[in-house]
Amino acid sequence: MYKKELQNLLNSSAFPNFFLLFGNDSYQIEVFTKEVLAKFSDENLLSLYFDEYDFSVAKSHLSESSLFANTNLLHVKSDKKIPAKELKILIELCKKSKDNIFIFELHEGDTKLLFDTQKAFEQNFARFFAPSTPGEAVNLLSYHASKLGLSISGEALYQIYSLQNESLYLASSELNKIANLTKNVDNSMISKLVFSLNGVSFETFFNKIISVQNIKDDFFSYSNDSNFSEIMLVNSLYKAFLRLFKIQTYVKIYGKFDIKEAIGYTPPPNIANTLKNQALSMPIELYKDIFIKLNLIEYDLKTKKDLEKESFLLSCLLSIQNLISKNRKA
Repeated sequence: MYKKELQNLLNSSAFPNFFLLFGNDSYQIEVFTKEVLAKFSDENLLSLYFDEYDFSVAKSHLSESSLFANTNLLHVKSDKKIPAKELKILIELCKKSKDNIFIFELHEGDTKLLFDTQKAFEQNFARFFAPSTPGEAVNLLSYHASKLGLSISGEALYQIYSLQNESLYLASSELNKIANLTKNVDNSMISKLVFSLNGVSFETFFNKIISVQNIKDDFFSYSNDSNFSEIMLVNSLYKAFLRLFKIQTYVKIYGKFDIKEAIGYTPPPNIANTLKNQALSMPIELYKDIFIKLNLIEYDLKTKKDLEKESFLLSCLLSIQNLISKNRKA
């Protein structure tokens, strides 16, 4: 099943006593695993994280009667599959007794490797996909905000997501912080309550690239962060340019501007207007040149071992700005 079906199941009175949560989005897996675990009593809960997993310990927990609780709840969080024989035994223990509960939280992105694991859980599994658009990410943040009892607009959530460099983990942490301060949030409060990661959001950084402004200070602010990844920045740029490309091609094909039809979601009006202006300010041929250049940058970053990555990437970004400057529409 997928996320929506799982949400419906969580709202029902019954829930399977063995369940698998997996996919390529750790944020959603963790969020919904917490909700699944909350469906059961934690009086006799055993959680085994990653290398802590030991089959004999897990089996013993589900096999032995508890003196203090009516159920035995086993929660395994791992980035590795449980061997098929072991998995079969743990699930069989749950099938034999409804008092045994097994929740497997699997952070393995390559779902092709997990067919046997998924099959072992029969219909009792949920698969998660990473958000493909900021709109999908904002929907997830809206779900989290509702759990916190926050009254907050989609525009404000979009702003928080952007300020946190499109990290769901960081944006959710900001929501947790805000919920401790107030339950009613209007758009004007975000700048006071939420600080931008590294002092600059990706949206601000990208806007400077498009408008050919000085990006050096912002770039070094990014690169000095311990979580900085050159590849992740290149991928973010590719997605941002692709979004603009979709807008321009939609306008060319249909002769009108419809942001939701073009990119699949509706950002706040001011953001939509900015995206429209950016998309139409560049000739369509320029997008091809930029995509080729970003692909070559990623290839060099991944294959050239002696590359001074920080200087190389900044130089490449400046060359993209040069392309934009030379080819921008009047």
